[in-house]
Amino acid sequence: MSTNTKLQSAIHLALGLSAGMIAVTTVPSVFAQDAEEDAAIEEVVVTGSRIRRADIDSASPVSIMDRAQIEAQGLTDIGSLVQSMPSMSGSPVGTTTNNGNTATGSVNIDLRGMGPARTLTLINGQRSVDGGDFQTIPTNMIERIEVLKDGASAVYGADAVSGVVNIITRRNFTGVELTAQTGDWDNMDAGKQYSFGLLAGSEFDSGNVVFGVEYVNQEAAYQSDAPWDYFQNSPYIYPEGCENQPMAPYDLTNPQSGCFQIGSSRIPQSSLRFATQGTFLIGDAATTPYEVGLMVPHDGRQYNYAPVNYIQTPYERTNLFGEAHFDITDTVRFNAEIRANFRESRQELAPQPYYSGGNPAYEGNYNGVAYAGISEDNYYLRRAVDAYNSANGTSLVYEPVRDARRRMIEIPRSYDQDVTQYQYVLGFEGTFADMDWDVFMNRGHRSIVTIRRGQFVGERLANAMGPSADLDGNGQPECYQDVNDPSTLIAGCVPFNFFGGGEVDPVSSATVVETVTDDMLDYVKAELINHRQTNQYSYGANLTGDMFELPGGAMGWAVGYGYWKQEYRYSPDSGIAIGTVTGNKGAGTEGSLTNNSFYGEVLAPVWDNGTQNLYLKGGLRYDDWDAFDGDTTYQLGIEFQAIESLKLRGTYGTVFRAPTITDLFGGTVDSFPTYSDPCAVRGGQPIAAGCSQVAIQDDTQVLAKVGGNPNLIPETGETYTFGLVWAPQLGDHGFTATVDYWSISLEEAISSLGVQFTLDSCYEDLNPAACALITRRPDYTIKQIIDGSINVADQGAKGIDTELRWNYSSSIGDWEAAFIWVHMLERTKTGFPGAEERDLAGRYSDSTAEDGGAYAQDKANVTLQWALGDLSFFYLGEYISGMDADTFCNCGVGNTPEGLYIQDISSVMYHDLNASYTIWNTRFQGGITNITNEEPPFIETGFNAGTDPATYRLFGRGYYLRATWSY
Repeated sequence: MSTNTKLQSAIHLALGLSAGMIAVTTVPSVFAQDAEEDAAIEEVVVTGSRIRRADIDSASPVSIMDRAQIEAQGLTDIGSLVQSMPSMSGSPVGTTTNNGNTATGSVNIDLRGMGPARTLTLINGQRSVDGGDFQTIPTNMIERIEVLKDGASAVYGADAVSGVVNIITRRNFTGVELTAQTGDWDNMDAGKQYSFGLLAGSEFDSGNVVFGVEYVNQEAAYQSDAPWDYFQNSPYIYPEGCENQPMAPYDLTNPQSGCFQIGSSRIPQSSLRFATQGTFLIGDAATTPYEVGLMVPHDGRQYNYAPVNYIQTPYERTNLFGEAHFDITDTVRFNAEIRANFRESRQELAPQPYYSGGNPAYEGNYNGVAYAGISEDNYYLRRAVDAYNSANGTSLVYEPVRDARRRMIEIPRSYDQDVTQYQYVLGFEGTFADMDWDVFMNRGHRSIVTIRRGQFVGERLANAMGPSADLDGNGQPECYQDVNDPSTLIAGCVPFNFFGGGEVDPVSSATVVETVTDDMLDYVKAELINHRQTNQYSYGANLTGDMFELPGGAMGWAVGYGYWKQEYRYSPDSGIAIGTVTGNKGAGTEGSLTNNSFYGEVLAPVWDNGTQNLYLKGGLRYDDWDAFDGDTTYQLGIEFQAIESLKLRGTYGTVFRAPTITDLFGGTVDSFPTYSDPCAVRGGQPIAAGCSQVAIQDDTQVLAKVGGNPNLIPETGETYTFGLVWAPQLGDHGFTATVDYWSISLEEAISSLGVQFTLDSCYEDLNPAACALITRRPDYTIKQIIDGSINVADQGAKGIDTELRWNYSSSIGDWEAAFIWVHMLERTKTGFPGAEERDLAGRYSDSTAEDGGAYAQDKANVTLQWALGDLSFFYLGEYISGMDADTFCNCGVGNTPEGLYIQDISSVMYHDLNASYTIWNTRFQGGITNITNEEPPFIETGFNAGTDPATYRLFGRGYYLRATWSY
């Protein structure tokens, strides 16, 4: 067995590492050293403990992704790279999440599928003010990423329920490095990405300095830019089985037909339901401004909102970072880190879907009945009624439109973020009396200004929908409180024309005839500005050392204290806060949380005979919070080197997650999750027993009121892992196998019941408490559902991690291969005490719902690399197993007792190929991703484009090119 292979095996065995997404590097023989150097391994701290250890051992499973592995993927979006690791699950937000009401252009990750809020992200062991936004982490800053796949509340406190992702920076870099990269897609004319980076560092006798900057520009892409047919519409699974060819012609009588295409009732031609005379739309558009088109009875047409939504959101970001380390004395060193992030990002949705039943409108009274809609004395309404009577020989009367719906296609509905963030960490470290110590100060600030366009001012819109007339005879009407009294003129008001109609360009959403004129828009449109601000203050001190000798060596220990204060303020535009505009509305949030913590760790080498050894470890932490009671967590671990090539390990610990400021103090805001009304008829199935009448469901989303709860308490639970690491000697071949079983369970998890659960509980289970949360309109359509946060759920996850790695050096090159597989046994949730436990493993559920997302039962990576001198080739295969998914279709016998149809989502396998060559101090790299041009699977309940952007690749085959010059 070669020295290099022996050393690799020894380090793999000692660390017990799984390689995460990629098991190899693009630089062969990275561990080759002289024999004398091999014998001296510097004491280090591995993520998951603060005790320095000479043998870099750990009872907890840790994945490491080094810099070469990151570069091999050609991604500047580190969050998406980490999320594609087999140990990640769920559907966290990223730059393909196009929901301006909740997305802020951030990129999050979700370890074990327990939710991003239960995964702790650190940079050099320190919390970041953004709470885990990978948009603030430049790629050229990263030395490696350590992923602790074990609960670590006893070490790090709140949030480390599923584990920890620790970004380690390039603090010892010397020289200059320039990087340029571009990436694009084979079948798209949009969505390109460019990045440029500079890194410079210098070492001197007493320390070192590193400085870097990275600029990334990602272009927007609409769903219409993507090559997949179902991105261009919104298929609804009806009939059963149509999901196999969703865009084929729809024919209910043909089992091989395509799906029914569902759209929005808010159409550009308007949907106008008069008080008693029926519902109309504008069939023939007006040919000149300030005129009306010809009404026709509503024919059920809908608006296809899919093509004009972003499927990739654009952004420009600039990241600055610097580090400095100076020896003050022989035993004291000063450390400083500073990072800054500046980002402009944007989401763009289909134009505002206006509906007078849920948005501001003119409020009047007609024949003793109150209404919200368009006044019977409205100029355009009267002209439209006259035109209809003239064309059809009818005698419609002037009565109000009680239900006015229109897609406001004249201006896009967009959300633009301007993000400014900075963070600095200052500290001292040193030695004293054979003990290591450090103190630090961590200060962070984050500001997000969001400009929201495409909405309308409620009071002005009400005026513009109210009484109006052309009393001055200039051909353009004016607004009045009473059209019979010219003195009631509403100065500046321009009546809004709901009766003009107009053809629509499906890509640009522009009308061919602009019957909604600029002066109409200028009067009613709103530019809303929201402000978010987060501040973090953290201080701490740590002390580590050895106590006394045990048969296996000196007992290690660590103690420490930490102070952590968070401040958060969300100040929405006043129109949003008081509900005087269209679109999502809601109150602001302001609050703070303060934590004081104390911790201690011990590592006991109980026994060591040179071949076998036994280590025990323990950790204890107390966290005191100002908003709720304190909590104590602990962890116990064991490491047993059974034989030279086999190690057994295990941990058990308690975890907790503190409620966030938003969880506690968040103001009540609007949300629009997807739903299926049990009182609406689907496929001939009867309505639920608790329904008093048949309801009409004309949309897939419903208004939910969500917000904070100051009575929340921390989530508590336990985690444990146990496994083995096997590294047999196979001649010149290096081989390592690791297998770990893991389990996470949480009680009193912060959750909500979810709108679908509330509806089913009310109408199926006849639960009056659930019914009290639902408000219906007089026509029995759902107006809103209250869905606030509570400590109600029990959640858990279990699985098995397996990794096989092999390496071999030969005369024709160095070979490395890996197989990393995570099998999720369970991902359970019990919505409230006494409810039936649901197992989400192997399922996809609506990602807008609490704990919704993709929970593939099996995820695996296969890697193979060959390298010879300055040339290397790298292959990556990424496998995602098939899943089941609920649907909106209650259209037949189906697969469940309720008659709901279950969709079968096929498995996916991606193939990537990368090559690199170094010449003249420059490394040229290029790669082809998704070589086989795999299409993302259609998922009916997928919130973005009918699929899950956090799990699947959206754009088919792509490529990237990178050049890195080093000096």
